[in-house]
Amino acid sequence: MTTPSTIVHVALHTPSHSGVGDLLSYASERPLPPGTLVRVPLGKREVLGVVWDAQDATGELPEGAAMRSIAGVLEGVEPLGLPWRRLVAFAARYYQRALGEVALAALPPQLRDLQPDQLARRLRRPAKGTAGGDAANAIET
Repeated sequence: MTTPSTIVHVALHTPSHSGVGDLLSYASERPLPPGTLVRVPLGKREVLGVVWDAQDATGELPEGAAMRSIAGVLEGVEPLGLPWRRLVAFAARYYQRALGEVALAALPPQLRDLQPDQLARRLRRPAKGTAGGDAANAIET
């Protein structure tokens, strides 16, 4: 197995009492900006997470250990901005909840269950109610 070029720290929806840390580390083939929505393996399932920060891969993993890779990136959604991440971090501290628990609760529920390919199909589909015209033009008139 080759050494990953980037290690990303991802916030996942794990309750604070579960014993899992706020951020879990995953290998990424390419650098991902903070705020990027990703699908990552967690146990036997795949869940949505938010990249909180990234760093160049340094050091070696303990013998026999392997870092899991990101399963997919939700390409059609812009990375969540720094003000949003700061607000989520504040709310998590204030309400004494896990960072990922607050972050993912703030996202639309439909987004949590979408795979990257499903999101790409939905983004390619034209919006309902905009037949023959742009939604922005309809608002202006």
